[in-house]
Amino acid sequence: MFNRIDRVMVPVPDIHRAAEWYRRELEFQVVEIREREIDLKVHQGEALLTLMEVDSFQPKPHLHAEGHVPCFNFYTHWEDLHLEWLHSRGIETTDMMNVPYMNVSEMMDRDGNVIGICHEKESSLYHTPHEGALPPMFHRVLAVFLPVKNLEASIQWYTDKLGFQLYNHWGQGADLKVGEGETIVTMIVMDGPVHQEALRAVEGYPYYSLQTDNIHEVYKQLQDKGVTSEEGMEQGGFCRFHIRSPEGLTIRISDREPIYVR
Repeated sequence: MFNRIDRVMVPVPDIHRAAEWYRRELEFQVVEIREREIDLKVHQGEALLTLMEVDSFQPKPHLHAEGHVPCFNFYTHWEDLHLEWLHSRGIETTDMMNVPYMNVSEMMDRDGNVIGICHEKESSLYHTPHEGALPPMFHRVLAVFLPVKNLEASIQWYTDKLGFQLYNHWGQGADLKVGEGETIVTMIVMDGPVHQEALRAVEGYPYYSLQTDNIHEVYKQLQDKGVTSEEGMEQGGFCRFHIRSPEGLTIRISDREPIYVR
């Protein structure tokens, strides 16, 4: 049904100023400029970062600050997450958390959006080896995080309705793959109050997008499966629409479109 996660998204008050910050500070490349969105390429990664200009701007916070859970994270080859370099650029981060399979932290962009940083160790399923000089700060979008209360019910909904594939079940969470894409979906179990706070943090807009080759057929399939969907729209010759998960998360569905790096 879906090829991969093709975008992660953050709200900003001014897309052009935000894009310039990501280009200057993190070496992202502008791919496409639309009326109220700009797509940026993260080094050689598949998934783009989309900046969405919104009227009533509020920065995107953690889904769970104490648990170091952002909405999504960037993979870095730098074991120390390059935190000293980020600090030297005036970029605020949380302290690094060192756990058996990875090192993680979160940074704040120029508008206060929280974005995860992760280095997967050699013992991790998601470790990406690199030989020679290390590349720019970030390599790709590693994972999109979903706050869930009932893990088994959530796994079933995403696999049955959206065709995700369960890849790694680790008790208090699970990793799922989307098609052949490199960006995974990571479900994190949260209790009632924390889960509700996480849903409020992302209420009203999507923070990731699923790509399909046949958006009209997928729209019909999802309707037949009883998935709540909004009417589609066309922009720049390409179509998209939004669906809602049982817990209320908004997910964008995007048609395949060409990528041009500016």
